[in-house]
Amino acid sequence: MIKNQLTNSEIDDKLLFMKKELNFKTNIEDLDKIFFIKDYLLKEGYISEKVSRQVCYRIVETFMSWNEYLHSLIMPNPQNMLNLSESKVLSQEDKKEIIEIMKKGMEICSRNSVIGLEKDKNKEAVFIDDAIKTWNEEFKPKLIRIMVKINQEWKK
Repeated sequence: MIKNQLTNSEIDDKLLFMKKELNFKTNIEDLDKIFFIKDYLLKEGYISEKVSRQVCYRIVETFMSWNEYLHSLIMPNPQNMLNLSESKVLSQEDKKEIIEIMKKGMEICSRNSVIGLEKDKNKEAVFIDDAIKTWNEEFKPKLIRIMVKINQEWKK
């Protein structure tokens, strides 16, 4: 596969085509604002004919990245002073909340795996809309609360 220099116009065209093809409700701007889809495609240097799979992969990558970090707060590596310090800031209630949002993130990620196997475009559209809704209504607000708490501790 040869990488070439993509333009924003090419990316916009492909994403709009994907939106029409899948008919999901989310607008492209919101999708990009949360998951940095355009930056990801520019970094990759190509757009697949199955651009929706690239988009879904980027969504999963975002949730998994956060889940890995959150997991390190619940089960810190004893040899990592940063993990241990941040984990100690959190109450048992905070950790329960983290586990709940991790479950939400994992549901999104595992659902994408099923969709990739089944190749169901209707489920893919629902996935994209649900990922946005989960991020905005559940994941992000709780992440902000946890991250502010950790940040405040580092400021001391």
